[in-house]
This record gives sequence, C-alpha cells and structure tokens, in this order.
Amino acid sequence: MPDEEEGRLGRPDGHRYDAPESEESRVGKEWTYAVLGLLVLLLLVLVATGTVQIFPG
Repeated sequence: MPDEEEGRLGRPDGHRYDAPESEESRVGKEWTYAVLGLLVLLLLVLVATGTVQIFPG
C-alpha cells in the first residue's frame, strides 16, 4: 500500500507531480521564445516586402 506522501504526489492519469522549473531554466526559455518570435517576425516582413518569395515565378 503506498504511503500517504506517494498518493498525494500521484495524479489520476498516472503521471507523477513535476517539480517547478528553476528560475534559470525559465529565463532561458523566455530568451529562446523571444529570439524565435523575432525570427518569425523578420521572416514575415521579408515575405510581405517581396524579398523572400514563397511562390517563385
């Protein structure tokens, strides 16, 4: 029979509780998403201005 602590950490779908991510990990993800967003924005601007053609011809 599982301990009370074990039962509290378990979820109905069978997965265990994940500890919150560290501050360093969270900040790293924020920078990664910011850079990715800027790259997507740059690509959208290049396509809108015609510098990058989606359908050449």
